Amino acid sequence: MSKYYMLLLLTSALWGGNFVASKLLVPHASPLSLTFMRWTIAVLFLFPIVLKKERSVRLQTRGIIPLIAMGMTGVVLFNVLMFRALRYTSADHVGLISTLNPMAIALVAYVVYREKLTMRQWLSMTVSLVGVLLFMTHGQLHRVLHVNIGDVWMIAAVIVWGIYSACAKAVMKWYSPLAATFWSGVFGVVGLLPFVSSFSVHHVNVSFLLALIYTSIGATVLAMFLWNVGVKQVGATTAGMFLNFNPLFTALFAYILLDETLTLAQWIGSFITIAGVVLFTKK
Repeated sequence: MSKYYMLLLLTSALWGGNFVASKLLVPHASPLSLTFMRWTIAVLFLFPIVLKKERSVRLQTRGIIPLIAMGMTGVVLFNVLMFRALRYTSADHVGLISTLNPMAIALVAYVVYREKLTMRQWLSMTVSLVGVLLFMTHGQLHRVLHVNIGDVWMIAAVIVWGIYSACAKAVMKWYSPLAATFWSGVFGVVGLLPFVSSFSVHHVNVSFLLALIYTSIGATVLAMFLWNVGVKQVGATTAGMFLNFNPLFTALFAYILLDETLTLAQWIGSFITIAGVVLFTKK
């Protein structure tokens, strides 16, 4: 069992490093360009995997509308908002705010599917919100209306991820997670084609290419594969707890590669946020 825990820890590291690699990409291209390149590469690598696992990549007419919605939200909007956020704020901030994803998913499910939330979950969301505000304001809550615009963009991305997950729930009636990821990627890439003329990439170097490969293959294809293996072996609940390591890996990689540091107030805010997430996801 311990080897699967290590796989899940590696998955968390891959996802945590995604924001750092994305930060390295931002100076070289527009958010639309980066999203298109990332998912074009990911789709090309996913195709043979889907073909081998599913034995077919046939697109079904059932569930196609929510599948297209997955592509427009999780592939296009989320990535564009994330890359835009990283233009203005640090990888640390983006990584910490992304821990609110489970809560965004639950809130959207509450609105769309009328799924109930317990009092503990409402409380934990409040705790995490306080932690995020402490983090974004560096402990100065009275400055909440003057937060970095990049943090606001990332909060928008988290909300979009909640909508994406609601669409994914509808799609899973007809598609496996692997096939749904592949086809949402295809629709996302196709949806970006009308904007090709506005794409811009400049000052391409080795670090840019390595970061692009990392976000496209490592943090998308490989991480998804390892995550599915881990969930199958230890269960979704146990696997989900490893997601709490994501912002810690982001902070570690950002410190090593980007020389980003956190203040004491931000560390306190981080732990409060993660504590709230742990409380929220606890069964």
